[in-house]
Amino acid sequence: MSRQYGIDVANYQYTDLTRYANAGAKYVFVKATEGIGYFNPKAVSQVRSAHKLKLYVHAYHFATFGNSVSRAKAEAKYFVSRAKYLNISKKRYLALDWETGDGNVVVNSRSSNTSAIIAFMNVIKKAGYNPMLYSGASLLRNNIDTNQVVKKFGDCIWVASYMTMSAISKPDFNWFPSMNGVAIWQFSSNWCGLNVDGNISLIDLHGEKADKPVKAVTTTRKVAKKVTTVYAPIINGDPNWKIALHDSDGRLTGKYIRTNTTWKLIDTLTIKGVKYYKLGTNQQLAPAKYFKK
Repeated sequence: MSRQYGIDVANYQYTDLTRYANAGAKYVFVKATEGIGYFNPKAVSQVRSAHKLKLYVHAYHFATFGNSVSRAKAEAKYFVSRAKYLNISKKRYLALDWETGDGNVVVNSRSSNTSAIIAFMNVIKKAGYNPMLYSGASLLRNNIDTNQVVKKFGDCIWVASYMTMSAISKPDFNWFPSMNGVAIWQFSSNWCGLNVDGNISLIDLHGEKADKPVKAVTTTRKVAKKVTTVYAPIINGDPNWKIALHDSDGRLTGKYIRTNTTWKLIDTLTIKGVKYYKLGTNQQLAPAKYFKK
């Protein structure tokens, strides 16, 4: 029951979730709110469709509070009020999406970021829901003290980390972003070619919850040789900025990869005086200047 596929949807996805359920999704996180004034206009229809398809329905909120504790509490209260309006069961999770975008500042101190995040999750917990924290693997490791979060709320980390931006249907656990307290791994931004995030649960999201946090999920990994990875950070503070891919002659292919992603480094090449990284299983070439090791 723990290894179940799920999706998360916002205003960018369909209101009819049938195609996702047919692909094997068992649960959905519907974006409900952002900040203290935005409400997803498709949320009501998406929740209604999910219930009709007998999917487990959770909700998430996109943070704009940065490291402000008072603002975090205000956003959490707004989120809870809309979750109740959407009739989200208190057996389900209300997730905090804390990442770069829409003015959410993530470069403050790790301790102050964590204090604000915990303040938000405390409001969710007090309201009777199960709190969850979503972000990319890099932010979770470097900008948030996830050990504090897990100590307080148990296995509640929803981590995004993609091996490739290409369409995939199943996660490769050789790429699992190991850390304590992972409840869900978002392994794809294009699950089954449906242009929706693909997630797999690592705990039983819909059964009985343990009162005490469980240690890091143990997964089988191949360790025959060291795998080198490179990280593509957000460029110019714009999370929508993408990196263009090139062919073996250094020409643009018309394809792109997202920033704030981590890639397997296959090789390093120099083409016409420009350094490139060969990435992932598809061996795509991207300018090395946009990456960090």
